[in-house]
Amino acid sequence: MKMKRVLFIVFALLLASSLLFVACKPKETEPVEEAEVVEEAEEEEEGVGIEAVEATDVPIEIEVSEYGEAPMLAEMVEAGDIPAVEDRLPIAEDIMVVEGVDGIGEYGGIWHGVTWWQGYGNIEMAIYDPPVRWNRDYTGYEPGLVKEYIVSEDGKTLTWVFRQGLKWSDGVPFSAPEDMGYWWELATNEDFKVVTVPWWAYDSDGTPMEISYPNDYTMVMQWGEPHYIATYIVAQGFWEWLPMERPKHFLSPHDPAYNSEATLEELEEYVYGGDWLANVEGYPCLHAWCVESVVPGERTVWTRNPYYWKVDTEGNQLPYIDKVDVRLIADAEVRLLELSQGKFEASFRGTDDPVNIPFLLEQAEAGDYYIHEGAVNGAGSYPGWLVNMNFADSETYPDTWEEIRDLFQNQDFRIGLSHALNRQRLIDVVWDGIGYPTNATISPQAWHFASAEGKAVYESWRDAYVEYDPALAAEHFDAAGFVDADGDGFRDLPSGEPFTLVLDLGDWGGGGVVAATEVYAGNLGDIGVNVLINDLRGQPDWDLRQTQGLYMLRNMHASELDIWTYPDWIFPLRDNRAWPLEGKYRQTGGDEGWEPQPGTTYAYELQELYDLGLATADINERHQIVWDAIQIHIDHGPFMIGGSGDQSMPTVVRNGFMGIPDLVILGPWAPGSPGNLNPEQFWMQEALRLESLGQE
Repeated sequence: MKMKRVLFIVFALLLASSLLFVACKPKETEPVEEAEVVEEAEEEEEGVGIEAVEATDVPIEIEVSEYGEAPMLAEMVEAGDIPAVEDRLPIAEDIMVVEGVDGIGEYGGIWHGVTWWQGYGNIEMAIYDPPVRWNRDYTGYEPGLVKEYIVSEDGKTLTWVFRQGLKWSDGVPFSAPEDMGYWWELATNEDFKVVTVPWWAYDSDGTPMEISYPNDYTMVMQWGEPHYIATYIVAQGFWEWLPMERPKHFLSPHDPAYNSEATLEELEEYVYGGDWLANVEGYPCLHAWCVESVVPGERTVWTRNPYYWKVDTEGNQLPYIDKVDVRLIADAEVRLLELSQGKFEASFRGTDDPVNIPFLLEQAEAGDYYIHEGAVNGAGSYPGWLVNMNFADSETYPDTWEEIRDLFQNQDFRIGLSHALNRQRLIDVVWDGIGYPTNATISPQAWHFASAEGKAVYESWRDAYVEYDPALAAEHFDAAGFVDADGDGFRDLPSGEPFTLVLDLGDWGGGGVVAATEVYAGNLGDIGVNVLINDLRGQPDWDLRQTQGLYMLRNMHASELDIWTYPDWIFPLRDNRAWPLEGKYRQTGGDEGWEPQPGTTYAYELQELYDLGLATADINERHQIVWDAIQIHIDHGPFMIGGSGDQSMPTVVRNGFMGIPDLVILGPWAPGSPGNLNPEQFWMQEALRLESLGQE
């Protein structure tokens, strides 16, 4: 079979600056032998920064006589607790080399953090090491646990070649047949539902992929259809890869298939779904830091992995920081107060509300921190509203639900909804003037928009139907037959039946959605729309009304960097966006939902484009397919109503905390930020490092 070899390199992102180091500086080495990071990519992939930015291939090569290590690990070596550093790393040619943003760092310290989330998902993103990963300038992907992946010419076979010599954090060698094989064993166990076959592993007819292992470090996945983007999907955030990271030597003693005294309930406690990284003490991992201790509902501490497989450009084993200590604080005001007091060395998501920036700036000197100016949420709309193209609430509206559905599917009605929104007023009220008017898009930094042509597509989408023009909105409503038929001041259905537009209000998008919804409701009321705000915050009906197609409009927060790895914003594939029932039909293989029909809601045409993209090998051709899909959203939409976008994200960084790049995109979770920034190369200058140790 002809095979296309796809190799990655590590990108040199920034030139290292000259720094003075103190006693904890990693050991400098004399050049003796060469270790090449990874081979040069056969094909360049276009990417994106703030605007159109193309990735630059700059392979890193280092020469070292011996590898450096953290003082705490050197003590463990001396005590005989762990092997020497060179015996803990992969083979020399498979070690990943990471160039520091601020040069060679200094070992030690505790990185204190905060989360509001019981699942610690925002922290799990900081400990991000999938097989292939987003690079830190957001231009595309780079090597991770695999040093290369190989895609067959027909796209039906994908081979992952892991780094030889990988070890779990307890020192046990990683084995593809043992460990990846055990994951697949759990995933395909019909009696154990905690680990399941991932959605990307199926063909369209529901047949799962087949897996084989030619040797100890290679895994081959085969499908009956092309799956060119499978590796990219696994690169997204923590939710795709963590459920696959299953050390057999640790879990199998708790598995009744290997230990007759064990139970599936016991195994479930250790597997812990996809959140073991924050909840299972002693779980061996392949990340920079692994779980050391857990106080449920209060705190989790991660400690450095002695067998981590990355070094800096002088051969010093990463990470630089010894531990990550994160507290769970649910109260947003308490989190904000502690952020303003400088309690956390670097907090990327301690608060996601841009209106807190002025307060945090006022306290910056006293708290000895700064607000990172390059941190943005990358939102294509924050907030925005989904328009239900598959309205189906026949129970509440037994006589008019079909007419309501037809009204939502009328483009004039949806254009009227968009022109009715005073976006600048929304920005002023909700975000204190931070942000800019936009219709709903994915992230402006998405790599689909890197080229001049891609940027033009994005700008057309952003600006479509975005003007606040009540008269024009009324004109489109009139054209849709949405007029005041009985003279009571409110617009009625085309049949003359009274109509109330219900805006579902949920937690998605943060506290600002309440004020934003009130602004929008007022704008609509000004042109004769009778509006009801349906407050579902904290209610199970919020999701139920979405998946069953019962809502009319609902608030949302749109952002994505690679639409192929999370396609729902553009392509109706599931029941979670603007085509809930046509998406459900695709999601369930036709067992539930509505079958899409050509030329109606455009779900059919968008699904056709998605299938074409899955079968397309060339990246630039896939970008073109995304542009074609966006053109449908422009020509036949809007299907989502956007408000404002790409606001600054309050990111509090203590003075002396080093290694954070200029650009940090925190809205879309797919790139795993700050995980894609290589937190293993974060470090602290001496004063901050000593202070962090005093907080322990």
